[in-house]
Amino acid sequence: MSITLMWYFAKKTPKFIVILLNFITIFLTIFLLVGCYNEQNNSTFLVKYQFNKGSSFYPVIEHSFKTSANNKTQGLEDIIIRSGYMGVCIDNVPHNYNLQGQNLESICYPRKNITNVSLYKDLIIEMAGSKSINSTTGTSRTSLNILKLAQLTSVNVIHPYILMATIILTIIQFITLSYTTVPGLPFKYPIEKFTLILSLVLTLVWGMGATWVHIGVHSAGKFIPEASMQIIKVSKGKKAASMTWFAFAFFVVISCILLFTEWQEQRNGDIETQNKVRNNTAYDTRNDNNYNYHYYSSDGSSFATKT
Repeated sequence: MSITLMWYFAKKTPKFIVILLNFITIFLTIFLLVGCYNEQNNSTFLVKYQFNKGSSFYPVIEHSFKTSANNKTQGLEDIIIRSGYMGVCIDNVPHNYNLQGQNLESICYPRKNITNVSLYKDLIIEMAGSKSINSTTGTSRTSLNILKLAQLTSVNVIHPYILMATIILTIIQFITLSYTTVPGLPFKYPIEKFTLILSLVLTLVWGMGATWVHIGVHSAGKFIPEASMQIIKVSKGKKAASMTWFAFAFFVVISCILLFTEWQEQRNGDIETQNKVRNNTAYDTRNDNNYNYHYYSSDGSSFATKT
């Protein structure tokens, strides 16, 4: 009994490896999705924004926050904002700032519910520009809002929908993989084919999703500092990037293992078919030889009798 069980697990080792990788990938993608949704997961961010202390405009920004009414925005120049798939987290909020009636140092908001909070308006920096082309008097004024940039990153640049679809398909794949490892269940052959196709689809879908995130994050890191005249400093989330590419690597490994298993089964099936054909051919040849042998032997015997 133990030998049979060991042989069964040895044959199913690739499937168990695939299930383990699939299980890990589910958790990786889920933790990646809920990054910056609450304060416990604010370390899993895609992009981090903060005011650049080395910028020549930093003293101006610091002075503008200090000279506000009742000094309520004093210290906001040290704020740190992190953008994720589902939300935006704000850290280093000064103690003197009244954040939703509380003195909180950090808070997270859903990615689409930021514009109505007081912090969104208080972080607007009014900057005097050059004289307007269409006006002969006065100067045009522009504004810079670091929190708005973080929101635009989560809402318009990095969409969570591909990641959501990937999580759902990965869970379905885990169910089908678990089903095919249980002996004696019906419809295992078509489900194995479906699982193989699903693994290839997942690799393609998350490959596009990972590339999209990679391009969006790197574009923000290159474009925003230059567009803001080096006022805003942008950092890329290494943890989220590692989780993204590890998940993609696991999908590739799963697809390769399933493809190899399918190729091996097809190869074994072809070998068995060829062996059956050879055995049947050899059997027919032996029967033909026996028939011919008896025929000529009896014919010779008859001829001898006649003689």
